[in-house]
Amino acid sequence: MKITDLKFRVLKPRKVCSFGVQKNPVQYGLCQIFTDEGIEGDYITSGWENPNALVSIFEDIKDDIIGHDPFDREKIEKGISDKWGMGFALSVVDICLWDIAGKAIDLPIYKLLGAYKDKIMAYACTLGYDTIEEYVDLGLECKKSGYKAFKIHPTQDWRKDIELCKAVREALGKDMILMLDPVSFYDREGALKVGREIEKLDFLWFEDPIPSSDIDGLERICRSLDIDIVVGESISSFYGYTEYIVRRAVDVLRVGPATAYGITGMMKVAHLAEAHGMKCEPVNYGSMLAQAACFQVELANQNCRFYEMPVPEGMFDLFMKDVAKIDNEGYVHAPTKPGLGYEIDWDEVEKNTVNT
Repeated sequence: MKITDLKFRVLKPRKVCSFGVQKNPVQYGLCQIFTDEGIEGDYITSGWENPNALVSIFEDIKDDIIGHDPFDREKIEKGISDKWGMGFALSVVDICLWDIAGKAIDLPIYKLLGAYKDKIMAYACTLGYDTIEEYVDLGLECKKSGYKAFKIHPTQDWRKDIELCKAVREALGKDMILMLDPVSFYDREGALKVGREIEKLDFLWFEDPIPSSDIDGLERICRSLDIDIVVGESISSFYGYTEYIVRRAVDVLRVGPATAYGITGMMKVAHLAEAHGMKCEPVNYGSMLAQAACFQVELANQNCRFYEMPVPEGMFDLFMKDVAKIDNEGYVHAPTKPGLGYEIDWDEVEKNTVNT
């Protein structure tokens, strides 16, 4: 099998509200890699990257991809990174190549990676809201829907957030798994104060309490608190994780397809975490196919526990015919279709393509 062509579509921006201050229309793009056997790899980008810039990047790298065997992922991607250093574009290419591999063998990708499980517990991942009541109402709605875990993206004022966490715990009860992710907005003092309070409230983890660039601060927080500190979403290379592990500045590794360079990179980070006795939690946040890429990694690894489900559900499910859903016990079941496992709505793609 040989790669014969590459196409990248810029899709019409769509208004999707996201957590925190992100209120702008979300940009989407669709990459397609074609082969001489009629099998193609397809991936819809996560939303925040500039797809118009990606068109230019793919114009530059297409000659380094066309003509190769799509199963030669490491060779193709090493050649691209050595020549161009294209981080996000590399992740898009990697996921498309994995999609081709799954479709060629007629299996979902996690079966090729080495399946460990066929379902994963989901946690509801919130947007940012203005009032405690809105968080509580959403939490109760999620619990009623079957979720057993709930992650809060808070106000980012640590004093208010302590009260928010107390209110959510009281409303949702002791049986609900809770996590907190202030998206790196606290300073060291605020992070320690919040961390001590949510330990008392039996939260499972404390994610990105301060900027990940402050490794000294993270080391101090990990040393001072018993709650698991989760870091890694903004670490931009596989090698960057090692310093956090060696310095004991993280308890659980967080990884996403864009920063880890696709499924291949996420698998490496998950295995790195396992080698150090740590959990690894991929970022299922973005387009449905970005979620699917993470899901394949989660299904293939012993140390991945959760599917991060953006709520309200459906806000990122654009351009898709089928999407991931939780069952009444809060689990997401493995897809059975080949490749990434979820079908694109090509009619919607055609209607919303603005540049190719």
